[in-house]
Amino acid sequence: DLRDSSAINLISKFIKKGAKINYYEPSGSKEVLNKHNNVNYFDDLYLATSKVDLIIIHTEWDEFKNLNFSKIKNNNKKVTIYDLRNLYDNRSFNTQKNITYYSIGRPVNA
Repeated sequence: DLRDSSAINLISKFIKKGAKINYYEPSGSKEVLNKHNNVNYFDDLYLATSKVDLIIIHTEWDEFKNLNFSKIKNNNKKVTIYDLRNLYDNRSFNTQKNITYYSIGRPVNA
């Protein structure tokens, strides 16, 4: 449920900077962000990550623990992933083309 999520604050800051937001919420809670312009809710995680510049993993839901990064289609654009929950090992991205991965509290090339 997004109502009390710190993600709301983060999304609001991006909106103020002019960002367009695609978001996927595993609980299906979309009412909280529907009032904002440039915010699109997706029922499908991989559609939400299609053609984006930045992905922020902000929760530890099971859906985010086993992402298939080869399904993230960005038309050969580079995408940056910030994993705020340290769900993945940085080294697992060494073979991923066009993905730059950062996690919290770990060196970039750990």
